[in-house]
Amino acid sequence: MQRGACFAAVRQQAPFTAPRMPGRAALLVLALGLAATAQKPTLTLDPPWSTVFRGESVTLTCSTSHPPGRRFTWYHNDKFFRSTEENSLRIENIKMGAPCRYQCEAPGSGRSDPVQLTISNDWLILQAPYYAVFEGDQLRLRCYGWRGAKVSGISYYRDGAKVEPSHVNSELFIKQAKTRDSGRYHCTGSIVTKVRSPKVSISVQELFSSPVLRAAHSGDPIEGSPVTLSCVTQLNPQKSDTLLQRFFYKDSRALGEAWSSPDYHIPVAGLQDSGSYHCEVQFSSVWKQSPKLKIAVKRIPVSRVSLEVQPLRGQVTEGERLVLNCSVSMGTGPITFSWYREDSNQSLRTETRSSQRMVYEIPAATETDTGEYYCMASNGNAPAPSPRVKVAVKVPVSPPRLTVSTASAWATIGDVVEIRCESPRGSAPILYRFHHEGAALGNRTVSSRGPGSLALNVTSERDAGTYSCEADNGMASGPQHSDPFHLSVLVPVSGATIAADRMGPEVMAGESLNLSCLVESGTAPLFKWLHNAQELAAISGLGPPTAVGNTLYFGSVQLGHGGNYQCIASNQLSPQRVFQARSEILAITVIEHVSSQVVVPVTVSFLFLLMGVTAALVFYFKCWKKAEGMVFNAQGRDTQLPAQHEPPGQRLPPPGSLGLHAEEPSYGNVCPLEPESGEVEYTVVNIKKRSGDKPKGTLPRDNEEYYVSYSVLPDPKPTSESAAGARAPEGKSLPDSDLYENVPHL
Repeated sequence: MQRGACFAAVRQQAPFTAPRMPGRAALLVLALGLAATAQKPTLTLDPPWSTVFRGESVTLTCSTSHPPGRRFTWYHNDKFFRSTEENSLRIENIKMGAPCRYQCEAPGSGRSDPVQLTISNDWLILQAPYYAVFEGDQLRLRCYGWRGAKVSGISYYRDGAKVEPSHVNSELFIKQAKTRDSGRYHCTGSIVTKVRSPKVSISVQELFSSPVLRAAHSGDPIEGSPVTLSCVTQLNPQKSDTLLQRFFYKDSRALGEAWSSPDYHIPVAGLQDSGSYHCEVQFSSVWKQSPKLKIAVKRIPVSRVSLEVQPLRGQVTEGERLVLNCSVSMGTGPITFSWYREDSNQSLRTETRSSQRMVYEIPAATETDTGEYYCMASNGNAPAPSPRVKVAVKVPVSPPRLTVSTASAWATIGDVVEIRCESPRGSAPILYRFHHEGAALGNRTVSSRGPGSLALNVTSERDAGTYSCEADNGMASGPQHSDPFHLSVLVPVSGATIAADRMGPEVMAGESLNLSCLVESGTAPLFKWLHNAQELAAISGLGPPTAVGNTLYFGSVQLGHGGNYQCIASNQLSPQRVFQARSEILAITVIEHVSSQVVVPVTVSFLFLLMGVTAALVFYFKCWKKAEGMVFNAQGRDTQLPAQHEPPGQRLPPPGSLGLHAEEPSYGNVCPLEPESGEVEYTVVNIKKRSGDKPKGTLPRDNEEYYVSYSVLPDPKPTSESAAGARAPEGKSLPDSDLYENVPHL
């Protein structure tokens, strides 16, 4: 009631009236007391990223232990920003500018810790949490494109080094952060082109300091006295409410369960309590170990001798240092230590010191150092042996060699190929991994020396390619890889077919012909041709066809080329494994070439030649003498007679191509026998001879350059003599224009 009245008085004061000194002092004391007891509110950000793009929106939430119904005050860059009744504030469409610091304040509490928000105008940003990250916390980083644009090929980098694994989603998730995860991060990805985000500093804070184990006493304890060990550590002030657990160890052995107290008590110390102590502090997944503290209880006979091996569990890599630490839990004074191996009664080393532990070291262990070890300690009494400890010197695997069961680098479909992988050196067990074209094919583990093998059933050409293997026995050197081996797969030939480049099985002599041999499947087939079940060769002395690849070429088919054709396709994996596929038989019939276009014109030309010779003979015997000295002037005709040409007709092949003589007739007009005769067709047949042979039926002349015949077109009323020479067939009459008769002329 007194405090409320005081506030009411303050709220009711006049603006410019100075209060009395005692009241002012009381108000100041009250305010300081409230501030001292007030708990700061917690300001959170949603989404929980410290960097956003320009134009995006965020929500600030102010959490406090005070009951609701009070107004909240918001600050931006340490200046008053807004006052709301709700504990959340939505900031829409954030503008570009300097980084923003936000705080909130509720009545009766102080200001919250600031939340810093960075506004970006880049294509790509790396979003990190706005809050502090401690050891063991989950750390999420998101590579985010402008306005949610899809980003592909994302990679994360810390201090310039790529963060593994190389393939990540848009978020990098570290389940349990460690201080070594601190650094400057950025990411890269592709939107339209490859872009890179600005760097963001990530600091993983230490949750608590490394512990230190301390003894409450000074000097070595005496047997029977109490001993108190304290495991001291400091929590981060921001995590002062964290409950830590402590574990105590002696000579690396746990001393009971976890302790919430920092102290471990030994009520009565004995020589068995001598040893090396340390403690571990744990919170969730964060473990920290103290340096070791040596405690020796005095004046007790030697007992409880133990042998410790470093590395722990006796697993040492070839070439590393092997340390055998022999110690006693009870015993005082100078102690003699000796080390033994199970297969020898002679000590490896013996040494006396005033210490409860002694070290025997093998600088570079070899495979022959594998075995069971023990040590013995004595301070004048009977020697006390330690338990036996197994030491295994592991040899890293050497690069393996990949071999296959095939005689060559080829296999065929249906084969079972054994793939073997073996390392010449390496401690078992060895895990062999097999790969085909980089993809995992299978694993084999061998527990003793020898290869790991994998059976490959070859089913298709997809089984061809590069094979490799790797050997791994869990050593720090990592897996070792073999050289690649390329296996080729031969597909046996099958489905051979034969085809011609024309429709139908008949081919005209002299034409070209191509036969093709095709296969449905088969690797690099070879082709052989059969003609009438015999391997193709020169046929009856004819020009043989040409075989090129899968095609048989006939440049000019001849009669002897007819018959049955068949092709054989083959390929082979070895001389003992040959695959063949025969095609069906293709019958080819060759037809002799006879052309009616050549026979008919030759016959007509020959008849026409005989008619010309006959007309010349009639002319010679009948009218030769009467025609001498006559001059012809045909009525109604131009004496300048034009040359007569053979009417156009079908072009014929040269006579020589038909086996005839090459004689070329030409025609011209000459004078008739009598000028009184009617219409006359004047023809000179000039036969230019290309050879020494004469046409049959010609008369011998001194100058045999040409022969002449005439055909006269009679008057419309022919004489009986002329009409008799051109009579129509019996029972038929001919038109006047079709009646001609031959007249002789020189």
